Amino acid sequence: MDLKKLSSFLEKEGVPPFRLKQVRDALYKSFAGSWDEVAALPAPLREKLKGEFRFRSVEPAETQVSKKGGAVKFAFGLKDGHLIETVLLNLLPEKWSLCVSTQVGCPVRCPFCATGRKGLKRNLSQEEITDQFLAAAAYLRKSSGQKINSVIFMGMGEPFYNYDSVAEAIRAMSDPERIGLGQRHISVSTAGHVPGIRRFAKDFPQCNLAVSLHASEDVLRNELVPLNRQYPLSQLAKALNDYIFSTRRRVFVEYVLLDGINNSRSQAAKLNSWLRSVAAPKYFTVNLIPYNRTGGPYKAPAKDRVKVFAGLMEEFGFEVTVRKSLGDDIAGACGQLAGK
Repeated sequence: MDLKKLSSFLEKEGVPPFRLKQVRDALYKSFAGSWDEVAALPAPLREKLKGEFRFRSVEPAETQVSKKGGAVKFAFGLKDGHLIETVLLNLLPEKWSLCVSTQVGCPVRCPFCATGRKGLKRNLSQEEITDQFLAAAAYLRKSSGQKINSVIFMGMGEPFYNYDSVAEAIRAMSDPERIGLGQRHISVSTAGHVPGIRRFAKDFPQCNLAVSLHASEDVLRNELVPLNRQYPLSQLAKALNDYIFSTRRRVFVEYVLLDGINNSRSQAAKLNSWLRSVAAPKYFTVNLIPYNRTGGPYKAPAKDRVKVFAGLMEEFGFEVTVRKSLGDDIAGACGQLAGK
């Protein structure tokens, strides 16, 4: 909801200023889902607002709960008929992360990603991004009494191609008078949008940066991450080096393992070499992601091959994690979000 427009409307209607705070608290603190749930407002005012303002910019179209546990996927309908998908992930006991979308589709078009194969339909507004959090938080509170602990801008879309809306959503989520999430609990993942990385370093030095790398040589990365043709690895390396120098923050390196393509010992050695050309290993966490099926010719490596690759990176001196594929049975794992 656009609170600035609401404030102007209430002022024109002669409504006392404290009513705006009541709406804001109901929306961001109580996670109300409709005007009827804002009980603090007089009924006549609620009825008037119903005709002027859509309470949320996203409407739940479908909710799927993983039978394996640990993931809930939401399909949200937008006012123009498009669908986006958002995923709640239970990474640790009673610790929930929300993976939010920033675009309908994605312009980067990574061939192993279901979102990328859809192409870009449009950017999401700040309200459409933030409302994914509010709807998921309301679901989680009602279903388990728990709360969302962190947010990852890693759903559908390339966040830095929609920088202004993403930035406003981060401000809404970290604003103590709205959602109040600490910026250290907010992460943004990019496929390597260099100007976005530079803006992000200045605007949000306390937030976390993740980079979807997937290859450390230009020829292969051009194929796997077409954005590399615009911002090749040399430019990305310089941007990351500057980011680390200015923020002193660790960068999360996401690396989808594709069997026979980027998971060999030689590829591990090249990854080590490229990362070291950027900064010392202490500034990176390498997050290995075994490929999740999205159609096409790609395959996930066997578990022992994943273990070997992880072991090599650890021997090179890097902190390494292997992502558990939560939600793959509901097409909610990394790379599987498609929307409509």
